[in-house]
Amino acid sequence: MRCSKCGAEEVLPFKCAYCGEQFCSKHRLPESHDCRAIYLARSILEIERREARPQEGSPRSTTMLAVRAEMLVSRLTAMEKGSEVVHMAGGAGIVAAVAFSMVYHWAGLLGLPLLIAVIMGVVGSFIAHELAHKLEAIRQGHWARFRLNLIGSIISLISILLPLKFIAPGAVVILGPVTHRGVSKISAVGPLVNLVIAGVLLAVIYVAYSMLGVLDYALSIALLLIGHLNSLMGLINLIPISPLDGLKIITASFRSWASYMAVAVVLFLAYYFRLPLI
Repeated sequence: MRCSKCGAEEVLPFKCAYCGEQFCSKHRLPESHDCRAIYLARSILEIERREARPQEGSPRSTTMLAVRAEMLVSRLTAMEKGSEVVHMAGGAGIVAAVAFSMVYHWAGLLGLPLLIAVIMGVVGSFIAHELAHKLEAIRQGHWARFRLNLIGSIISLISILLPLKFIAPGAVVILGPVTHRGVSKISAVGPLVNLVIAGVLLAVIYVAYSMLGVLDYALSIALLLIGHLNSLMGLINLIPISPLDGLKIITASFRSWASYMAVAVVLFLAYYFRLPLI
């Protein structure tokens, strides 16, 4: 077994009780391997004192229940092995497969280059969604990385064969104490990225194709498909069930969740009925 810090071979490695990684004798202590979960090493007395003090922006009980529910689901379905790049590539592959199952029947109109462009556009939107979560978490001072989720990956793959699609193969895992406001912001930025992309493409198609007539029909359909799948990703992720983003948003601020969901529904219906092409 190799040490996760220095890579040295260790016959009997030490497992960190906080981050769960394996280390050699030199790096067995949390402070020796820069443990990302060292904040968990606080004494029980310190934790009790900290939680007993009322703090500005402290987590609401409902928000923390949502976070704890997600942590439980994540632990039960965790896919911990492999680097973040491997997990992101796996998630991108699943998203590409789901996207292909939705757009392949347009191949005759689009042609292979545009069909590939649509799939790559959807994959890029998925990566942008997850990076938005990660960058916002890092901005707040948390350790964060994308990990595939077993249940989400299986449901996404099964949806390839079904008329109802599901695109949520994984999520950004965050370590560190968070406030209800912080949870809401981290959770919201991902779906908002998809809704912004969907909204911009909707405007582009309507102005360039329907109003000015300067956009080719096949290219309009390609942009329509990318926008439609972005509206679907945004809508799905706003559903208030664990481990989706919607649960953490609605428990922190129902008003914010309702406004995001209203926009998502409007965009989804606009794409579903192909309103920008009318």
